[in-house]
Amino acid sequence: MREAAIVTHGDVDGMTCAAQLLRREDSHCELHYSNPRWIADKLAGLLKRDTPPDRIYVTDIPVNVRAAEVVERLAGVGVQVYWIDHHPWADGLLKRMRLACAHVEYNEALHTPAGALLARWLEAEDPYYARVGRICYASEKGTQWERDWFRLLASYTAHCDRDVLERLAYDHELTEEDVSRIDEQVACEQLAEQILAQEPRVVDTASGRPMAVYDTSDRPGVFIGGKPFRHHSVDFCLVRISTRKWQIACRPKSELTLQPLVGRHELGDFTVKVAGRPNRLLSMEARTSAIPPDAHRRVVAWAGKLL
Repeated sequence: MREAAIVTHGDVDGMTCAAQLLRREDSHCELHYSNPRWIADKLAGLLKRDTPPDRIYVTDIPVNVRAAEVVERLAGVGVQVYWIDHHPWADGLLKRMRLACAHVEYNEALHTPAGALLARWLEAEDPYYARVGRICYASEKGTQWERDWFRLLASYTAHCDRDVLERLAYDHELTEEDVSRIDEQVACEQLAEQILAQEPRVVDTASGRPMAVYDTSDRPGVFIGGKPFRHHSVDFCLVRISTRKWQIACRPKSELTLQPLVGRHELGDFTVKVAGRPNRLLSMEARTSAIPPDAHRRVVAWAGKLL
């Protein structure tokens, strides 16, 4: 039997999906990380092999037209593709994927993580899948076990090593290194709460709506995200998270949108690429060899003009 392949996103949601599938496949599978930009290329690479995997699972990554074409070609050579996701898909792709895939578990609801969708599909086989799926919600609630695992997975900036996911897949004890990383995450959470308790810098956007501005680039691991909306009366929140990366969020459950920011934008001598969920959270990255000293000020001014 040829091994299966798991292709997942490298965040907490994607990693909980990977742990469930490692358990389902008894670890007789490859593990790959990808994202919406590269998923078609990743699948094409698996297709080009002399012996492609029998089964490919794609989790927590939205499909696009190129990726759908590769899935159809994979199906044509007998590869079973399973796709589990909760991001928006372009019109017509869901029907197309249901025809080409062995199974599609899809719900366009960002508040329902892919890990939870996967658990609903698999829990009849083993109740432990539901337990792992609940980790996705543990940033705000959950048992100590769920919160510990959420913190551990979140401590990895892109994706964690396979052995960490193996421990989760088979409910093994946490290692000393795991516990240390969890403690560091707790310290970061406490620091974030201290920052949020203070009045932020607020600028008015072109539409007259207030935008909170933070800079946590010198505090790795501190996550602000959309939390300021619970503490302050602002409609947007822009956070610099590293030298060349920012996040911007809009107040949840509102009609506000970040759509004007999406795409590539020239800000003088550097370019900002912006992508994500326009009705919730976007990520920005400066594409330049050298970041100008006033980059943060310029990003704040540019975002304010478009919003």
